[in-house]
Amino acid sequence: MHKRIELGNGITVDIDRAPDKCPICNQAQLPANIFAKLTGDVENNKTKLELAMECMNLNCARLYISRYSKTRSTYNYNFKFEQSIPESFNAPNISQEIIETSESFKKIFTQASEAEFKQLDELAGIGYRKALEYLIKDYCISIKPDKEEEIKSNQLSRVINNYVTDENLKNCANRAVWLGNDETHYVRKWENHNLEDLKILIQLTCTWIQSSILTEKYMDEMERN
Repeated sequence: MHKRIELGNGITVDIDRAPDKCPICNQAQLPANIFAKLTGDVENNKTKLELAMECMNLNCARLYISRYSKTRSTYNYNFKFEQSIPESFNAPNISQEIIETSESFKKIFTQASEAEFKQLDELAGIGYRKALEYLIKDYCISIKPDKEEEIKSNQLSRVINNYVTDENLKNCANRAVWLGNDETHYVRKWENHNLEDLKILIQLTCTWIQSSILTEKYMDEMERN
């Protein structure tokens, strides 16, 4: 639904929609419009419209800019939403069981996520691959502490095949390694898979590790009387 904006000096423009969330806190809302400005003559097809908005989330209440581009229409005053800035990076949610297993994984995975957010995708893939190695090795050390030095020094694929017994975890982790290696090598082997597939496999790996940890926890706590 179009919304009409008064710019002053008798100029009125229509926007296709108001932004539906704050780019800083990511809360869904209808923000308050504080100020509107054109970045050129309204008759110019390259003219942009910028709206200064106020976040209605009281825990944020920040100001941000929503940008609109002029549409190709017979009416010179139609504008289409493009983006709101500045966008803030929100750290990924990582379960407490995974954090307790590998603090390094949390740190590296979060940094890789931020690199991807900043469109540094070539670096993000390398970071995700490194985070995966820390996660798997730290998990294997937690279940085989007497093999710590061997686990640390071995190739990741060997660690998975030698120390991971759960087949779901082993299969997901191995495939995550395959795609992670593609992010670090000159020639890709898995052309039909990308960074999104790598992140899904890492998430699956986290899920199976968390499941294993919680299963063991409740089996120990609730032995049959």
